[in-house]
Amino acid sequence: MRRPTPVESLERHRGRVVRVSTERLRMADGRIYEHDLVRHPGAAAVVPVDAAGRVCLVRQYRLGVEQFLWEIPAGKLDAGEAPADCAVRELREETGIEARRWTPLGRYLPAPALFTEVIHLYLAEELRIGAPAPDSDEELELEWVDLEVAVQRVLQGEIDDGKTGVALLRAQHRRATVTQSKFSPAQT
Repeated sequence: MRRPTPVESLERHRGRVVRVSTERLRMADGRIYEHDLVRHPGAAAVVPVDAAGRVCLVRQYRLGVEQFLWEIPAGKLDAGEAPADCAVRELREETGIEARRWTPLGRYLPAPALFTEVIHLYLAEELRIGAPAPDSDEELELEWVDLEVAVQRVLQGEIDDGKTGVALLRAQHRRATVTQSKFSPAQT
């Protein structure tokens, strides 16, 4: 298979966060197709886990589904901002938490057929709790939940935010893998 060749990009909307365009592409067979594309600067999301194995979740209103959702702390990248710096900033702003140990958990692609958004996922541990300072357009509720309980909520469909589900499962796997390697019997 070959990548399509870009023919033309027609910007349809430029908003506060996203740009929407219609992309004309020449496919390998020579035909030209149009695809709508939403350009997003990207984001970072954090699974903060305390010494007791609890994760801090954030509840906020999401207009796209007209519901309050439980999610992990997250936010969009500022222009020129590194994903790790965004993760530190968003965790502190939304929850007041600072972490001494950070582990990358890979990336999450919310809707790659339509969006350019890439969400960078992190596990934050060795936490220090402070006062949150959310953005003026954010109204947040915080809840500390055992990581295992949060994962069960994902598996049962109670938490259905995609980035949160993927990040919680990766964090659980990472922590289990590290715990096993710390306590594996010595080879003789």
